[in-house]
Amino acid sequence: MAKKSVAKKIISAVLGLLFIVLVICAIVVGTYTLSSPNTDIDSKSRTLISGAWEDDEKDRKLEFFDDGTFKYSKLESEDVIADGYFKVDEDGDKIKLFMLPGHHTEEFDDAINFFFFATISFKDLDDPSKKYENKNKKIEDIDPPTCTFLIKNAKDSDGVVLNCVMPEKTLDLYSRGKKFKAKNR
Repeated sequence: MAKKSVAKKIISAVLGLLFIVLVICAIVVGTYTLSSPNTDIDSKSRTLISGAWEDDEKDRKLEFFDDGTFKYSKLESEDVIADGYFKVDEDGDKIKLFMLPGHHTEEFDDAINFFFFATISFKDLDDPSKKYENKNKKIEDIDPPTCTFLIKNAKDSDGVVLNCVMPEKTLDLYSRGKKFKAKNR
């Protein structure tokens, strides 16, 4: 009888720990998959999700969508390097990425911090069109938004630096899923 009692306690303890781990994993995954970026007019998140960021020199494209997903791909061939979910830390100028298993290539393996997570830092985020929102200036005459992204390497301090330009804005928060294109060049 004593052996069955000890075995039941061990099994219930293991199942209890497994339940706690599953709840914690569900909370972490839920915070990424169910969140959406800040869309306030003056927020950095809104500028980041306004369109595709392109670096012609390195043949890379980085897209952040208003539903909280991202896609990092090659510019010319459109081969996806990584995709998943993101959260923007506007105070720290960082973008935290969460990728499901199998949603990144070997090229992106060095940027992974902890199994499914990666971090992108950004600086020099500039959208010149914000200066002319209330003035009658043509969109074609305004310089496109620019930003510098650093995809950090988990193994050392080096990483991939992307000097990106957003050639066209594709975000319309009031279109209910319909996309529009406003040319900046």
